[in-house]
Amino acid sequence: MSRTAIPEILTESVQEHPAVQAWLRVQSDSWEPGSLELLQRRRYSTVYRLNHLRQDCARVIAKRCRTATARIEHAIYEELLPLTGMPALHCYGLLDEGEFCWLFLEDAAGARYSPQLPHNRALAGCWLAETQLTSLAHNLKSCLPGRDLDHYLRLLRGCRAMLLRHLGGSALSVEGATVFRNTAAHLDALESLWDELEEICDVMPRTLVHGDFVDKNLRIRDAATGPALLVFDWEFAGWGVPAADLAQLIDRGARPDLDLYCSILTREYSHLDLRDIQAVAACGNLLRMVDQMSWATVGQEFIHPTQLVKAIALLGSYELSIIEALSAFQRSWT
Repeated sequence: MSRTAIPEILTESVQEHPAVQAWLRVQSDSWEPGSLELLQRRRYSTVYRLNHLRQDCARVIAKRCRTATARIEHAIYEELLPLTGMPALHCYGLLDEGEFCWLFLEDAAGARYSPQLPHNRALAGCWLAETQLTSLAHNLKSCLPGRDLDHYLRLLRGCRAMLLRHLGGSALSVEGATVFRNTAAHLDALESLWDELEEICDVMPRTLVHGDFVDKNLRIRDAATGPALLVFDWEFAGWGVPAADLAQLIDRGARPDLDLYCSILTREYSHLDLRDIQAVAACGNLLRMVDQMSWATVGQEFIHPTQLVKAIALLGSYELSIIEALSAFQRSWT
């Protein structure tokens, strides 16, 4: 999940940029932006900020991504989030260009989220529970990709197959081979626990899953009723077990307040208690690591080992987190 460290800013010939052309097709009465920033470039999506637009819409986020992803995000912003009664980003429209779409959103102005601040974590716990209860009433299941445990098992096996394929060759560096062997062993250990993960997560309702519930996708905005959480970047959203969103150990994770989350969710699910939620969150640590390892290795089965430098570095940096997540799971289960 690559990100540009410093936004690239375009101030000349801005009106000729595809993001601006798409925006003017969606909002024909808008001013042309005074500048454009490249905020993020991933494998299948690019995100820009359009600056200095009309007074009531000073900055807009323009996201170009695959059409299926854009339609999911559009449905969440337009259909689900308004039902929660909580502040949410405004969606300005969608422009379909075939395989890819442009999605235009309000810029998420506000304070950065910090999992070190208890009040921020309380906002995250409340937001998750309220949104999940709303999504149960407003069933989006038919238009969302599956996020039950079989989804994560497929990712795990795909990641391990990539590692073993490269380990079967002879061109990996000594460092790379060590990282790949260690990661494959951790994935083996994780898969051996899969029956236990399924038993634990079976107590949870199936609901909306954000899929990347981390600090960079959250902002705190002052609202009439007090500080409110804004959640964006639904690129990995789906319908299934919400465990990954509850993860407590993962770097940059939101680490939502589980006590508050449980107190709200049990309004509808009285069979749950805090111990159940804590065990599901321990599963979420592992599922989140599966996500991260999959993102680091996807599409790299057949590339030359010299092009694996970034994957090797990422997987190496994840090893301590994998060990901690496995240990936390064992403590929650025994």
